[in-house]
Amino acid sequence: TMFRLTLLACVASASAFAPSALLPSSGVRVAKTGMRMQENLAIPFLKAPANLDSSMPGYAGFDPLGFSDNYDIKWLQESELKHGRVAMLGVVGLLVPEFVHLPMYDAASTPYDAYTTVPAFALTQILMGCGIHEFRTHKGKMSPDNMFDDGRAPGDFGWGKGKADAVMATKEIKNGRLAMLAFGGILHQQLLTKMGTIAHLTGGFKPLEF
Repeated sequence: TMFRLTLLACVASASAFAPSALLPSSGVRVAKTGMRMQENLAIPFLKAPANLDSSMPGYAGFDPLGFSDNYDIKWLQESELKHGRVAMLGVVGLLVPEFVHLPMYDAASTPYDAYTTVPAFALTQILMGCGIHEFRTHKGKMSPDNMFDDGRAPGDFGWGKGKADAVMATKEIKNGRLAMLAFGGILHQQLLTKMGTIAHLTGGFKPLEF
């Protein structure tokens, strides 16, 4: 049934994040015609991307489309970190409004529906504010060619106390990746069911009819 298919799909997706005994360990290197190729931890049958460094936080060698061959790697890291941070806030933003909202606004059926009631002028102000903040944070350097001229590490804006260690940096990037998946899932759940996510999980689920 649809429920069983959904459950199997979730299990298959989760297994992609877990190590498998069937895959070679990270210390294994494949020898071929006298040439040693670096192992791709994410997709074992592909060669590891040349521009991805195994010391990077959250490294797994995943770049099947070859973006790292065509774009600055620091710029790509910066983009992933920012998207992950925004997604972590976005997940909270899709859940909290089920319980808390400003008194001058009526509660909508879902947090996504509440967003659609915000006036266009207010959304424009928010967008402009984000753009101004982005410009100031980067000191006007917005392109991959000059964004890191001062030696700044991707995602580091000097807000923390000292340089984050490798463990915390890896935790952040993994939580950000999970949040990007979660945000997409929650958003589509609200669009399809027209229900808040918590209400959906606590008994209000009605299976879709195809």
